[in-house]
Amino acid sequence: MRELFKAHPKDKLPLFILTFLFVLINLLWAFHSDNTWDDDCPARYQNTLNAFNDPIQFVTLWNRPLFVLIFALPVQLGAWTIPIIQSLFSIVGGFSLYKVGKHFNFKFSYLAFPLLALQPFVFGVSKYAMTEPLAITLICLSIYFQVNKKWSAFALAGALLPLARMELAVFFPFYVLALLSAKQFKTVLILGIPGLLWAIAGGILNDNLLWIIDETIGKESKENRYGHQEWNTYISRYAYVVGPVLMFFSVLGSFKAYKERFLRYFILLPFIIGFFMYTWFSAKANMGNAAGFLRNIIPISPFLAILSLAGINSWFAFASKRPINTSNIVKSKQTKNWILKAKKFNSKISNGKFYGFLVLIFSAAFVLVYYPYKLKIHHKITDTQDYTLMGYCIGLFLICVSILFLKRKIINWLMPSAVLTALFGYTLIIEHPMANSSEERQIISEFANIYTNSYLKERRTHVNHPWFIWTSKTNRYNSRLNYMRKDSLKKAPYESIALFETHYSNRLNGNVSQSYLTKDGKWVEISRMITGKRNFILSIYEKIENKNNFIAAHVKYIDATDSLDPAAFFCLGNTYMYKLRDFEKSYEAFSKAVSIDSTYSEGFLGLGMVMVNKRNFNSAVQFFNKGLESTPNNFNLLLQKGVALINMKQYNAAVKTLKEATKANKKDHQAWFYIGLAHQQSKQNKKAIEAYKKCLQKKANYASAWENVAILQYSEKNYKDACINIKKAVKNGSKRAIQLKSKICGMVEKN
Repeated sequence: MRELFKAHPKDKLPLFILTFLFVLINLLWAFHSDNTWDDDCPARYQNTLNAFNDPIQFVTLWNRPLFVLIFALPVQLGAWTIPIIQSLFSIVGGFSLYKVGKHFNFKFSYLAFPLLALQPFVFGVSKYAMTEPLAITLICLSIYFQVNKKWSAFALAGALLPLARMELAVFFPFYVLALLSAKQFKTVLILGIPGLLWAIAGGILNDNLLWIIDETIGKESKENRYGHQEWNTYISRYAYVVGPVLMFFSVLGSFKAYKERFLRYFILLPFIIGFFMYTWFSAKANMGNAAGFLRNIIPISPFLAILSLAGINSWFAFASKRPINTSNIVKSKQTKNWILKAKKFNSKISNGKFYGFLVLIFSAAFVLVYYPYKLKIHHKITDTQDYTLMGYCIGLFLICVSILFLKRKIINWLMPSAVLTALFGYTLIIEHPMANSSEERQIISEFANIYTNSYLKERRTHVNHPWFIWTSKTNRYNSRLNYMRKDSLKKAPYESIALFETHYSNRLNGNVSQSYLTKDGKWVEISRMITGKRNFILSIYEKIENKNNFIAAHVKYIDATDSLDPAAFFCLGNTYMYKLRDFEKSYEAFSKAVSIDSTYSEGFLGLGMVMVNKRNFNSAVQFFNKGLESTPNNFNLLLQKGVALINMKQYNAAVKTLKEATKANKKDHQAWFYIGLAHQQSKQNKKAIEAYKKCLQKKANYASAWENVAILQYSEKNYKDACINIKKAVKNGSKRAIQLKSKICGMVEKN
């Protein structure tokens, strides 16, 4: 390995500077922010930390055994060891590609390091508990060992790939082909040893020798729990993964790679196969539960880095050669075929310069047309226009054109300087230290601070969200912690805490909905936190022995937060109103909430609901309007205002308000139900039925909607359909429908 880090004398200084800058920035970014790339990082860290107590963590497919084997000891010192070790892996991978570049006599070979390490997503994951950096390093080492004919090391690197990322076993044929071509017949056997040992160890620990088949191919018979993505998921987002420099130069580099045997078969072809493998995983496969996450495609980044380096070299070769005499170029009238014209023109401009120019135009135009939007949370394309990628590509294009007219000495420093400026500039802007922060994580962290500094940390706690475990610095495997599952909640002792949230409580390890806790009389909500966009809710519940303990639980939490949490008073108001039916004290609690924070819309929602219970709908609407001043898209306020307006017989105003509610929450069915009710009350039967149908599209088993549709159809003497729909209402639990069924269906028999 010592040979790996020997640099050419001319490359020592730039390599040293690049390595120093990368390590400095990577660690500064890692320790400046506590935000990991995604929630898998805290979960994998916790599993690795506990591996010696639970050996099955060493073999689970999700953890990736190679990661656990490498990090199980270091993480006992703390999570800070992860970014340090991952940074070392990045250096190994970068130097490996540098040596490959030198092997092919690429100019500016030292750019291979930043072309790999400063791809936005590669840089993003290179400091966290992710398995992609391991896979990248193994692929880089594989290419390095292959070009240097170190066949045993080459085979071992390939053999370890599936232990880092199982799907990378698809590259085994390339390893076999290379070894057989080099007549390394016995060395081929190395490829199967680590995987075989993993399968045996896993079989013993899982008491099932076929477990690895069950966890991979066996899952094809079950539906992917994440669903499937479109076939263009990766191609429509790939520029965001690799950044402008690689998208710009890799197309040109692909042409160069195609002309050279090694680059064609062991760089370009693996990249194409890897790309379409991940596309197939996300669009069709069920094994591995591929969800189309963009970080999944990071492992093939070394191939693209080499292709981009080849593209940079191609253009440098074109630009540094002066054009020869073009006076003899065939004129337009002499040649009708435009392709022939281009070929003749290209031959005069020397060595593909004209074609290279066309390819670079295509690269910039492709980014402009296909990637003009902003990416959200590393995965979703938004409607927001963002021309950052395109701007960098145009800048690179202009520099590439300008160097055609410059002297070679200037090109020697201008070209790499432009590439490095674009690499550092774009990546450090996109992947800034707080890039992984979110409102969801912020409120989880806010509560974690309350939790760790109060009596709550001593309580048995039910929680699923990995970010709470991470930010509260709690051990996932502590006996006090349990998952949010119905069976666990039933067995929980009194005074236990349950942290319900709308992300993980009802998926993966959880099976709890908020209605489950609300309907269970033993659990009382003592606080609630909601993101500004209202797309995430965290509710804190305590298990109570009986009604006499309800208020005591609230008071203790309010004292722990120094009576400064408006949500705590909102939840107290809810308990008084819905569990104890004490509207006066409920009103006092909601009033306290809005006195603490005059923009706290939930407090105005509570005050409005007190007025609704008192049948004072006019005052209720006033409170709802007050809440909507600070949160105009608050679904609950809009819904309750619409219902209040129906009770006031202001049907047109109700429909208008409720349609705003459908925009605020496109998945909810209730707003459409009440729109139907408003139309029904105003004798607009056709519009009412249309609204009820939209309600039933959202929730097909909503009995009240089926019942009202049947009543409307009965009133219009459509007895057959009315009978069918009243039966659906009965099937879905409507007691009133049971009484109406005989009357409605009886008319079918008479007619």
